[in-house]
This record gives sequence, C-alpha cells and structure tokens, in this order.
Amino acid sequence: MPEEVPTELATNLGHYRTSAAVALYSVYRLLPEEEYLFPKYYKAGENVLDLACGLGRTTLMLHEMGLAVRGVDRSDVFIQIAQRRFPYLDLRVGSYDCIEEADSSFSHVLISINGIDCAFPEAQRLAAIRECARVLKPGGTFIYSSHNLKSMHLFSPYYRNQLRWKLRNCLKAFKEQSYIMENGEYLFYTTSDRVVQQTEEMGLKLLEMKGFSKIFDRLDKYFSPYIHYVFTKPLK
Repeated sequence: MPEEVPTELATNLGHYRTSAAVALYSVYRLLPEEEYLFPKYYKAGENVLDLACGLGRTTLMLHEMGLAVRGVDRSDVFIQIAQRRFPYLDLRVGSYDCIEEADSSFSHVLISINGIDCAFPEAQRLAAIRECARVLKPGGTFIYSSHNLKSMHLFSPYYRNQLRWKLRNCLKAFKEQSYIMENGEYLFYTTSDRVVQQTEEMGLKLLEMKGFSKIFDRLDKYFSPYIHYVFTKPLK
C-alpha cells in the first residue's frame, strides 16, 4: 500500500509543478548573500551537491565558477525543464531527506533560497540535515538558508508588499517554530538559535551566519526574513 503523503507536503509538491512556480524560479542570478558566501568558501575544482536546486539557478552559477556541481530536486518538472535549458549540467530528480550518494563524497553541500523549509513534517527537515552531514567530507561546508520566525515582528521592510499576510501571522513570532502558508506553500519558520541547535546536533559546527544587515549584524535575528548559515564537518 503506498505511503500516505501529508496534505501540506502534497500541496508543496503540487506547487512546484505549476507554470507559476516555473516562472517564479526562472531567475538566474545569485542573491547578495550568495555573492558574498560562495567565493569565500568555494574553490574551482571542488565538488558541490546542490540540493533543492529547482530550475538550476545556483547549479548554473556554481558551474560557471568552475566547480563540479550536481543539482538535485524533487520536482521532476523543474528538472526536466532545467535539463532542456542546460543539457551540459548534471541535474537529477531526488530528495534531500534520502540522498543517493556515498558517505563523505562532496566537498560542499548547498540548499539555497530556503529550500529546506519546504520539508514537511519537521522530521523530514531533520532527516535532510542528517543526510547532508552524512555525504559531506570532513572539513567541507554545508550552506543553507532558512526563514527567520522572529522577522514576523514588524521590523523588516522585506514584508512591505505582504502587509495583510504579515499581520495575519505576526503573532506566530512569539513561538519557537511554525509552518506558515505563503504563496501557495507551507513553509517552516523558526529562530536562528533553533536552526543552529538542530544542525549542530547532527555533528556539524557553525562557522558563520549571514543576514540582510550590512551594519548591525545583531539585528539580523529580527530584521532578516531569512538567514544564511555556514556549517562545517569537523576533521576527525
């Protein structure tokens, strides 16, 4: 008997098969935080596992930086379109909570633009982090971004075009974590402390957090709607 898929997960998977999602993710440029982090931690010739790669945005950019990159996404529609657009890229269908790669096989693992927050339930998110730690080489990096629940307070101008949605959900900022419906998806929001705790419990160590603020980094826990995290797998 096939395993029953939670309604929230089915909603997310269905969203990534729509033409609206294809249009939304057909943008091929790096975010400002990625422009800072990628050259800092990635060197040409190293290999990167780009999970939840969507239509190959970061896969393409990393390839052009001279890295050996493999892009993986659960949406067969996204991967089929990306393969037609970029036949020279290594793009495959797969899930980040069950990675079909050997232990310690990648110098770097990436989940960009809050892709890990689409995992449902939270157990799938934790399985994904565990799997990323497994396939990462000692000394390598795991970079991912995640929605910041504390930004649901009325601090960040990022939400200026979503005021009704923001007001409807702002009280959730007093929780430690919550799934919030946003633009047709159920997305996981939590605190930066919780992100670090969950990931370090999988044996990784935090190197850096990068939010939106260029001046007052301490405000990121309230100002930034999502935060980029860099973890490493300690050398044995």
